[in-house]
Parts: sequence; C-alpha cells; structure tokens
Amino acid sequence: MIINNREYRLPELDFNAMCELEDMGIALTDMDKKVLTTVRGFLALAMNGDFHRAGKELEAHLSKGGSLEQMLQEINEAVERSGFFRGLSQSTPKSNGASQETQEEANQPLTV
Repeated sequence: MIINNREYRLPELDFNAMCELEDMGIALTDMDKKVLTTVRGFLALAMNGDFHRAGKELEAHLSKGGSLEQMLQEINEAVERSGFFRGLSQSTPKSNGASQETQEEANQPLTV
C-alpha cells in the first residue's frame, strides 16, 4: 500500500501475524466494525508493529485528502490470499451457529 508516497508491503497473514493484530486490539470479528483501527493495525504490521507511527502516517495521508479505499482493498486481498484464513474457514464447525456467524463476519469485505 502506498501512503504519503511510501510503499508498505503487508506481510503474509499467518497465525503469528494475526496474533500480532490481536495484540494491537484487532479481532477477526471486529474488523468490519473498527475500520480505522483495522487499517492502522495492518499498516503497523507492515511497519514492524509500530502502530503509533502507523497512526501518524494515516493521519497525514487523510489530512492531505488521501482515501482509505485502496488500503481496504489491499487488506481484503491479503485476507483472501491468506492460507491461515482459508484454513480457518475450512476448519470452522458448521454445526455451531456462533462459530458460523463469526466466520461469515470474518469473510465480509471491509468498507468505509
């Protein structure tokens, strides 16, 4: 993703990356409800976990008229490519209504 004329690459979204996101307060079930926190968290992943710097970069980007749309699209693509997410969706028990609801929420694209 390009923010303030700098390119940041999202790491592979594996188990450890998802744990890092959870440590930053981003849960699979809240990704569509906390869009700003989610974008900041994913950018922080690309910045080796520096969520404070990620927030400052996003603030500058948005202050200059930048949009979240491209970032959200890249996050959604990274989630779709993730073997971790694919494996998680295949291993989610279909008989448990709560688990199914969580999986359906996790598969929803992020929007602003």
